[in-house]
Amino acid sequence: MSHLLADPTVALVVGGSADERDRVRAAVTGGDGPDIDVVADRDDLTETLSARNDVGGVVAVGVDETGFDGVREAVRAVSDHLPVVAYTDDEAVAAAVAGCADCRYLPRSAPVERLAAVVDDAMATFRERRQTAADSGILRTLLERGQMTMFAKDDAGRYVRMADVPYTPDPEEFIGNTDPEAFDHSSDADRRAYEDDLRVAETGEPIRRQIEHLETQGGDHWSEVTKLPWRDEDGRVIGVVGYALNVTERMQLEQRLEEQQRRFDQFASYVSHDLRSPLQVSIGALERAREGHESAFDRIERANERIEEILEDLSALSKGDRSVDLSEEVLDVLDVGVSSTELAPLVEQVWDVHGTDEATLEVVVPDGTEVIAETESVRPLVENLLKNALDHAGPDVTVRVGTTDRGFYVEDDGPGIPEAEREQVLEAGYTTAEDGTGTGLAIVTETVDQQGWEIDIRESGIGDAPGARFEFTECPVVVPEPAEPTGESVALTESVDVGEVSVPGSATAGEDGSWRIVGNGRDIWHDIDEFHFRHGEVDGPVRIEGRLDELEGVHEYSKAGLMVRDTLAEDAAFAFVGATSDHGTETMWRHEAGASAGSDQIEEPYDAYPWYRLDAVDGTVTLSWSTDGEEWQAIDQRRIDLADSVVVGLAVCSHSADDTSEAVFENVTVTELDPVG
Repeated sequence: MSHLLADPTVALVVGGSADERDRVRAAVTGGDGPDIDVVADRDDLTETLSARNDVGGVVAVGVDETGFDGVREAVRAVSDHLPVVAYTDDEAVAAAVAGCADCRYLPRSAPVERLAAVVDDAMATFRERRQTAADSGILRTLLERGQMTMFAKDDAGRYVRMADVPYTPDPEEFIGNTDPEAFDHSSDADRRAYEDDLRVAETGEPIRRQIEHLETQGGDHWSEVTKLPWRDEDGRVIGVVGYALNVTERMQLEQRLEEQQRRFDQFASYVSHDLRSPLQVSIGALERAREGHESAFDRIERANERIEEILEDLSALSKGDRSVDLSEEVLDVLDVGVSSTELAPLVEQVWDVHGTDEATLEVVVPDGTEVIAETESVRPLVENLLKNALDHAGPDVTVRVGTTDRGFYVEDDGPGIPEAEREQVLEAGYTTAEDGTGTGLAIVTETVDQQGWEIDIRESGIGDAPGARFEFTECPVVVPEPAEPTGESVALTESVDVGEVSVPGSATAGEDGSWRIVGNGRDIWHDIDEFHFRHGEVDGPVRIEGRLDELEGVHEYSKAGLMVRDTLAEDAAFAFVGATSDHGTETMWRHEAGASAGSDQIEEPYDAYPWYRLDAVDGTVTLSWSTDGEEWQAIDQRRIDLADSVVVGLAVCSHSADDTSEAVFENVTVTELDPVG
């Protein structure tokens, strides 16, 4: 918009005789009036307007209705707001001007000085409107295309403008609503943001670079928010304008640094705490060995083995995420990816070391149930919870370990933990024992934080006593869902672009169950479903598996993989497992139609586990991977609200509105399953 750099100080005079144009020039340029240039006719006018940016108005002299229409068309071809002053006695022109917002009429019988005032006023109005239109266009572009959260709210905290940015509702859904009303999750963060809006509007004091934290289904999100008082022409505050910057990556880095420092500070106390029990066992057994009891040597040996395990476990706990970059040469010989721990055997193994003859352990865990986490991380958590129950609930305590829909629990029939103390007991240094260190349950907290799980303490309900129940959620636990292939194959017969993609996708079948899929789409996450889907429909349990041979991504989160959906609707419930360009394997899910979709990235090199499998059995979806298509490991399991009839197939999303990604799948099979038992 280079015309904004030029001051519109020139008026063009067109029409009439040469003498009339000269008289108008002399009258209008007198005093402080604008500069005047004369053009001979409409063609000359069109050429001049196209070449110059300093024109602020046009004076049409002595024109009839046809001539006026021609001048106005020439002007409107260049600007919607450039004013036209009709200086003529034609009554038809006067009527036409009445219906034109940026036109003025003055009969030639009026004093020529009056013409100067009319032209000057019209040009001043044009300058103001031109600047207002430019400001409005700049703001509109930022709101619609800037992909940065910008907003304006009235003095009651209600949205009047909202930017159109990914992963948020349509801007129209914000208008007239406050933050708690606009967002369906209505979190504490929304209420605090609303209170901040009212405070800025009431006090006129801005809020600058405030960090706001929001927990979403897809993970934690941080924004750096600035809110400024919105003032009218008289300086009165009429609302709030502001913007928010996504600083999630920065905050996650700061958290990792703090976590590493905390592990370093607490490592020594953890070693001391966990080594105490096996050392006490070893010391006691040593005395019995000196008295001639040979069986004591076995206890000493087991205790020493346990000491070695503790040192390995605590070393792993102190390091946290131990992912490394591996070369292609070593991917075939090293195990890269996630680890899992079979829950029941681990619990029983720990109980064998710490349990007493009077105490009772109940393991109500289905055979083969796995926690998707390293044993070195899960074992200290289980060990400290069992020891805590033995220490606080008495030697004859009953301890029960079981699974939930999205995790597991450890509970006892002891006196329980008062509700007011449930947060404190998880803090380092908290203890009720005179000789206690207060590190046992802090180790539990450390593990939960490290793994990204959540913990809830409540009453257990075992027996008559309140008991304590430690429940772990958002913890990937895979419970076997026995099912056998029926031998009935499902054909992938249909291709469809789900959502409003910019570039249509395609699917081409090859030999031996291979597919080449091309897909567009901004994302598959939160409230966005945009991708290409080659699919088939099946009634009942189903399995799809295949090898992702190639993925040509255009964005770090371009993705390709296997998907099962309730329907083809954009907001349908679904589960997905596949690969991203730069973040390794990704699992995604929408538990029920209309909810926000979440995702996890494992961050291993995506081609380390090229084989993927998805089993959907009675609403439970198990996601697995493999290095060779023979030995499979489950990496996640979720309850998804699926109907009896589902659509299943191959999905590709470019994570770009403009470009497509291409993926090649090999050895793709889709088979109906028959649940066992």
